[in-house]
Amino acid sequence: MNVESNTQSQARAWPDIFAEETDRSAIGAPSYTLAADAIRRDIIDGRFADGERLMTNDLAERYKLSLAPIREALLALSAEGIVILQPKRGAVVRTITPAFIEEIYEIRLGLIPYLEGERAVIASDEDVSRMRQIQADFEDAAARGTRDAVIQRNIEFHGVALNIRPNREALQILRRHHTLIRALRARFGYGPSRMDDMIDEHHRIIDAFARHSREAAQEVSRQHLGNAYRELIERISGTSR
Repeated sequence: MNVESNTQSQARAWPDIFAEETDRSAIGAPSYTLAADAIRRDIIDGRFADGERLMTNDLAERYKLSLAPIREALLALSAEGIVILQPKRGAVVRTITPAFIEEIYEIRLGLIPYLEGERAVIASDEDVSRMRQIQADFEDAAARGTRDAVIQRNIEFHGVALNIRPNREALQILRRHHTLIRALRARFGYGPSRMDDMIDEHHRIIDAFARHSREAAQEVSRQHLGNAYRELIERISGTSR
């Protein structure tokens, strides 16, 4: 199954543990977050060239915002690594290379399998049931080809595991590139074979949690992330099948 559509899912919404801790649901996202999302999307879509200077006045006019949220957005994107702030030049678009993505996934591979393995040992029946519920929603979204819903359900699936006993310091590290990886997936999607593999990998993770097997959870988590990295590089380079 090939997930290419952006139709929104009607499935239940679970908390995104990787999101910023401040709850903005009642007032909506602040202007700088919306600006950062728009600039990030335009960088990934190639509307800004690699190495291009991002002038605050031009960006304010482009996105119909004042200078303050634009400056905050550039600081946030600099923290992600997608924009580089240079003395006397200001903000410059960073080239998103395979090496850059590899560095991000090295961090994820160093943290997530360990965390998921430890949480598998202490997972409750309720935790495993919640993972199965989200997995059902994930497979429904995959069958309907709703890319945004697939991405969100995948985040929520792993969020259940990491939320069993949250390691806030580790989550803070993972948050740095979370939005960038999500945006890359929204842009490039998943290939047919990757979608089938993800379903299998998720079921193996659920099985490891149900058995409270640290070793099995860590092994599948490493495979899951490694396969995700390789397939994302293939999608970006246009070689995915």
